Amino acid sequence: MIAAHRYAQAILDLAQQINAVEQVYNNAKELHHIIKSSRELLNFLKSPLIKSDKKEKVIRQLFEKNIHSLLIQFISILCKRRREYILPEVLNALIYEYKKRNNIITAQLITAFQFDEALKKSIIEKIQQIKKSSKIELQETINENLIGGFILKTDNEQIDASIKTQLQHLYQKFIQTNALN
Repeated sequence: MIAAHRYAQAILDLAQQINAVEQVYNNAKELHHIIKSSRELLNFLKSPLIKSDKKEKVIRQLFEKNIHSLLIQFISILCKRRREYILPEVLNALIYEYKKRNNIITAQLITAFQFDEALKKSIIEKIQQIKKSSKIELQETINENLIGGFILKTDNEQIDASIKTQLQHLYQKFIQTNALN
């Protein structure tokens, strides 16, 4: 959504002017997580039956003490313009724009078991070399169905070094070879 990206850029530009970029970014991540985790809050924001001024009042009561005033003012503007329903998209765009400006890459590591710290550090260093990025945010997920190995996802790339996938490839080759005989 173009409007979400424009809003996100404007918020980060304003945050930079007042030296609050880190706090606004961290608050945006927290708020995005809260909205994403709460179906009720998401439905509340998107409901056309609830008046925008009521939504603004509730949001202020919930978050005013814990979120930077710049974000609260922005949410207030969204509510006054009856666009509060795009708040999740704006927060997502803000997080994306912050990472883009700071050359931060988010990588998802899916493994069959918990990797030790040395191996995680090695993976992060490899990603830094390949992507030429100074900072990597590593999100870890355990999926025992992989049997062993790992799947590493960054942006629009994926490295699948799982035993499950290797066995599937081997099975496909076996089927093809037997079908030809």
